[in-house]
Amino acid sequence: MLSIVSIAAQAGAKISRGRNMHSVALRQCNRLLRSFPVMKNEYLIFPQNHVILRYFAAMSESDLKKRLDEFQDLFVEARLTIEDCTDAAGTNYFDEEAEAAQEAVDEAVEAFENVIKDIDDDDQKNRVLRGNGLKVEQLKGELQMALHAGHDH
Repeated sequence: MLSIVSIAAQAGAKISRGRNMHSVALRQCNRLLRSFPVMKNEYLIFPQNHVILRYFAAMSESDLKKRLDEFQDLFVEARLTIEDCTDAAGTNYFDEEAEAAQEAVDEAVEAFENVIKDIDDDDQKNRVLRGNGLKVEQLKGELQMALHAGHDH
C-alpha cells in the first residue's frame, strides 16, 4: 500500500521532507481530490499518468506505536490485577479485586478496539490484529478463570 505522501507525489505534488510532511501531503491530496471529477469507491484515477491508487490516510507508524505501547501498559496492568484477583480467591477482598480486574481488562480491551477502529488501512489493521489480537483474548480468558476460581471458594 502507498502512503499519503506517495499518493501526493504520484499526483504531481511537491513534498519536501520535514516534520509535518504527512499533513502537507494530506492537504495537497485533499486539494487534488476536489479538483478530480473521477473517484469511484476508494480509488482515484489520475488521467495524466493512468495511475489508479487507493486513497487512504494510514495511521503513522509513530502514532500506531504510541497507541500500541499504551495498550501494552494497560495489558500488563490488567494481568497484574487478574493475578491479585486470583490471589484473593476465598478471602473477603475477592469481590473488590474482581471488580478492579474487570475494570482493568475492560479498559485494555477498549483501548485495543479503539486502535483497531482508528486504523483505516486494511494491511496495517491486519498486522496489528495478528500481533495483538490474541493478547486481548488471553486477558478475557484469564479474567474468566480468575472469576470462576474465586466463586468456587
